[in-house]
Formats: sequence, structure tokens, C-alpha cells
Amino acid sequence: MTPAVNFVVDRSSEQLARLRAVSSMDDCFERAPDLAAGMSAHGDLCWCLQTYLILAEQGGLNVRCSNTLHRDAINIVHSAHLARIGGSADAFVVCARADFPARRWAHHHLVQNRLQAGAGATYLPLWPQPRLRKRNPERRGVERVAYVGQTFNGNLALNESKWRQAFEGVGVDFVVPDPSVWNDVSELDVLIGVRSFDRRTYPGKPPSKLVNAWLAEAPFVGGFDSAYAQVGTPGADYIRVETLEDAVAAVDRLKRWPQDYRRFVANGVARGRAFTRERVSALWVEALSGEIAERYDQWLRREEFERARFHVLRGIGRVEGRSRAAARRIRSALGA
Repeated sequence: MTPAVNFVVDRSSEQLARLRAVSSMDDCFERAPDLAAGMSAHGDLCWCLQTYLILAEQGGLNVRCSNTLHRDAINIVHSAHLARIGGSADAFVVCARADFPARRWAHHHLVQNRLQAGAGATYLPLWPQPRLRKRNPERRGVERVAYVGQTFNGNLALNESKWRQAFEGVGVDFVVPDPSVWNDVSELDVLIGVRSFDRRTYPGKPPSKLVNAWLAEAPFVGGFDSAYAQVGTPGADYIRVETLEDAVAAVDRLKRWPQDYRRFVANGVARGRAFTRERVSALWVEALSGEIAERYDQWLRREEFERARFHVLRGIGRVEGRSRAAARRIRSALGA
């Protein structure tokens, strides 16, 4: 039998009380729209709250949501939150790594890129964008291209103004929607997801922008992210580009050749069937009731060893954390 699963969120007790009144994702949008909107931007809400709500509604697993670690459960904690709270030798912790470092003292990791998977680390795709509104099928042509996401921290190559100016030359608007409407692709024609133009593969990043484009039934123009190539095929279900000029030319071709537009959409729809809420939910259940439950049983059986392991690896983790912080300060001082 799979043990209880406790999803730990970095929220106040007052916010947690609001969460406990929520019964599903749809209910969350009605009762706590601020928390629902934050699922796309805050790691603990995306990985922990969202998963809790979906699995609780589905049934089959004993799931909880709290802001503390529980001794009698598998605790799912976002990496950044785990770094702050440190953990406990008395609690079994699964670290949802997301865009952050692994935490040595965690007993298992959940990762968002297949290159990070391996012994002690399970790959799980992120959930589809909540309440995703697909592109309006009545739209004709290509008039509006969008980057849906955070533009800072290297998430978008160059800057908004350069993209906007480049697309003006082919009569297409480039927009960056407000986070409050990231779920609405109804009036967008092509989605962009290029982090850089230097062929970097970003082995820690997820394929979420590509997957959401497939589910929204809009063509996707991306870079050389390894995650994109792991789930899709360049030239078949998304377009891979090396320069801003390539991106503009690709969108212009989609505008001029409707048959190519339809082909990319159809191929994306087929690929997207592997990333629906139902499919991702099944992967979570498989991981929690399989290798994670086995690791939890092992943790229970060898208490003395696991306590020593935690203290040693937590100490190493503290040193690593201080080293990373010092490196950031040096880079900042040097203007890097």
C-alpha cells in the first residue's frame, strides 16, 4: 500500500486554511484565484499545490497539503523551499527540483528534463497550463505571435523590443501577454520559446512551452532546448531556429503557406495526447506508488543509517549553498 503523500507548500497558515477549503483545480480558480494564477509562476504552487488538488480530486492515493513536513508520509517539497527549511532527519523528503539545484539530503528527486533522470531521480513532465484556452479555430492567417512566460532570467533571447521590431517587417504583431492571461491562446497564432541563439541545450529546463503550444493547437517556434527534442521532432511538430531572422522567416512561411501551418498544428495535436492532465496524473501515481514508495520503505527499515546520511549530506548541502551564494555575489560585483 502506498503511504500518505504530503505536498508541502511555502504558504502561511492563513493561506493554507483557504487551500483546505478547496476541493479541485476548478474550485481553486473560484475560491482562491490569486493562488490559482500563481501556479504558472511559483514553483511550490505548480509542483505541490496543483499536484495535490489533481490527485485529491482523482482519488486513489492518500494525499495531503500542508506547510510542514510530516513524519508519517512521503513529503513532496520544491527545491527552493527545501533549501530554506533544511528538512529533518525524521522526515522522508522528495525534492521537486524544477529550475533549482538538487538537494543531496533529499531521499529522491523529481526532475523536469530527461537528462536529469537516473538513480534516485524520476522524470515527470509538468502539468499542462491550467484552464488552457485553445487558439480560436475561426481565426485565419497569422497576425499575432506571442512569447508566453517570464522574460527575465534568460528565458527569452534578446529582448521584447527586438522581437517586436523584427516581426513588424512581415506585418505580424509580437506580444508578451500578462501572467494573468497565460492560459488564453485564443487570439494568438504562433507561440515562441527561444531562450538563446547559441545552440545551448538547457539540460535542466522543461518542454512545457512546446507542450502547451501543442495542447493549444498553435505552431511553436523554439530553440535548441534538449527538452524540446526529447518530446518532439524539429521540422515535424515544431520549428527550431538559430537566429532571430530564422524565427521571423519561419513565421512568415506559416503565414504564406496555410498548409504548413495546418501540418504543424495536426502533428502537435497528436504529440500533445501524451501530455494531458490524465496522462501526467498516471505518471505521478506510477512514480509515487512505485520507486518512491520502495525508497520510503527502505528509509523506514534502516533508521540509523538514514539519520546519519541526512546529517552528513545536509552539512555538505550547507557548504554548497554558501559557495553558490558567494559565486553569485562575485558575479554581481564583476557585473557578469
